[in-house]
Amino acid sequence: MSGRNRVLLRRLGWTALAAGVAATAVLVPPLIVPSPPVASPPPSAAPPAVVPPAAAPPSVVTSSFVVTAPAVTLSAAAPPAGSAAAEPPPPVTSSRPPAFESVTVHAADPANLRTGARVIECATCRGGSRVGYIGGPNILAIPVTGVIAAGNRTLTIVYETEEPRTLAVAVNDGTAQTRLLTGAASLLIPATTSVEVFVPAGTSWIKFFNDTGSAPDINEIVLS
Repeated sequence: MSGRNRVLLRRLGWTALAAGVAATAVLVPPLIVPSPPVASPPPSAAPPAVVPPAAAPPSVVTSSFVVTAPAVTLSAAAPPAGSAAAEPPPPVTSSRPPAFESVTVHAADPANLRTGARVIECATCRGGSRVGYIGGPNILAIPVTGVIAAGNRTLTIVYETEEPRTLAVAVNDGTAQTRLLTGAASLLIPATTSVEVFVPAGTSWIKFFNDTGSAPDINEIVLS
């Protein structure tokens, strides 16, 4: 092969090589290098625990103002309109009626009824006398007037006796109460006993008797 031909072949080889390189550059896309990853920020630490404030004192200071609870004053003023009024406590009831003055009556009072019973002089007895010979058919009845309200009353009886005797007491036609009385063992020394009796309003008769024997002598009664 001649030197000229060698030169031509060499030029053709370089031309082919250049064309191949150009084709390769066209066909192969450029290499894309990915951007380096952005580092994520580290997770933040947990928020600090919130400590609740201490309980506020009775007076709370807000800025320059002091907030205090208003004072409450209790009074007997009428409740506001629309509110229910407090009911008063129920009245205290008693079997003893009010507005009654004590009544004292002597057994020898002329207004008394003495059936078979007699007035006996007695210097040491109350009022200077007493009523004796009560018992069997003999009775002593003493009226009590001016009783405003009916109710239970305490009847105190002043009497004299030398020995134990039974006395029956009844108001009007009510049930009789009996007492065995021993007294001071003397007809000259007064003794007392008390019974609870029911007395109607107005005027009532209190009877003293003993259907089965002699009763003590009666000196005076006090109804209270």
